[in-house]
This record gives sequence, structure tokens and C-alpha cells, in this order.
Amino acid sequence: MKKLIITIYILAFAAAAVQAQNKITNTHGFWVIEHNANLPRVQTVKFYNDNNKLMYEETVYSKLNIKKKKTRLALDQILDRLNERTAYIENKNLVMLSLNLRN
Repeated sequence: MKKLIITIYILAFAAAAVQAQNKITNTHGFWVIEHNANLPRVQTVKFYNDNNKLMYEETVYSKLNIKKKKTRLALDQILDRLNERTAYIENKNLVMLSLNLRN
């Protein structure tokens, strides 16, 4: 009985370890949303590359809810498009256009 319990424990641990290793993320860089407590509807979205170099920055005059999957997905898509470019992009309202926000 003791051997059976130990065997089940080892198999369960191995199965959990295998599942944890399958998650692969191909993100290149990251994005950050900064806001001020005194001005909650003004947020700055910054996109960085893998070397922590700023690629793009935009100020948004609307509250972004990053708990929504749609918002995170839109920001990730912008990050992917920015990674395809090599130079810093001037403010072209990429976030506002992607999320259909009004200024």
C-alpha cells in the first residue's frame, strides 16, 4: 500500500511538472501603464524592447482596464507591431486607435 501511494505521488508530481513546462511565451519586450492617483483618467502607456529601451510612448486620456482580455490582447498586438520596426515611432495614437478610445 505504501509503495502504491508513493508511486501515485511521483506520477502526479511528474505530470504537474510537465504541464508547467509546456507554457511557451514568445513575447519580445513588454508594456507598462503608468498613472497618477490625482489624475486617474490620464494614463501613459510605454512599450519597451528586450533591452529595456523605450520603443514607443503614448498618453491616453481614458482609463484602461488591463483586467480585460481585449485590452491586454490589443496592447500585445501593438507590441508585436513595434518589434517589427527598428526606429522609435513618434506619437501616432496607436493605443487610442487599437482600443477605439475617444480623446
